[in-house]
Amino acid sequence: MKNLSRGILSLCLIGALLLSACGKSDDTDTLSNSKEPTNTTSPAPSTNKTPTNIESLIEPAEKEAITAADFKKGVSIDFDKYKGSFFDDNIISKLRNNLESVVENNKEKFKENLNKETLESIREGFYYTNVSDQFMFYDLDLIEKVDQPEQIRVGVRFAKKSSNGSIENQGITYFFTKNEAGEWGIENID
Repeated sequence: MKNLSRGILSLCLIGALLLSACGKSDDTDTLSNSKEPTNTTSPAPSTNKTPTNIESLIEPAEKEAITAADFKKGVSIDFDKYKGSFFDDNIISKLRNNLESVVENNKEKFKENLNKETLESIREGFYYTNVSDQFMFYDLDLIEKVDQPEQIRVGVRFAKKSSNGSIENQGITYFFTKNEAGEWGIENID
């Protein structure tokens, strides 16, 4: 019985050590977002990886939930409010086109700006599971460009109204990368 108690105590100590090691955070990796574009460089890890520069155009903020009374099917994002450096007409056009395709339930239009054909099946399962669902894309909560790997990330806030009238408020992130021709396109939606 004494050995069993020692074994349990040993497991508890090992668990506590593992939890404390996993819970540590390095404040040097914290990013600061401001309304003006800024460059933040994270320190180089001990391996030979190149530092990553992140340029951010938006400050994260709590977004109010859309209710049934507020719901208006469509894309009501004021993209001009966020336009700047890398978040230009080209990226905005591709993002708007994709969001409108979801609102219109138009799978062919949805595919127009995708870099990979495999992506269409992943997202179709998310957006097109029930054709009677309605979408309201109403704001952005993330706009950033990462240098390594070169990528633009755009967080979109939306409300989904199901056929029974219930409203779900959600967010999704679009990842843009350059295709083989060097043109920006949607690489992933997560």
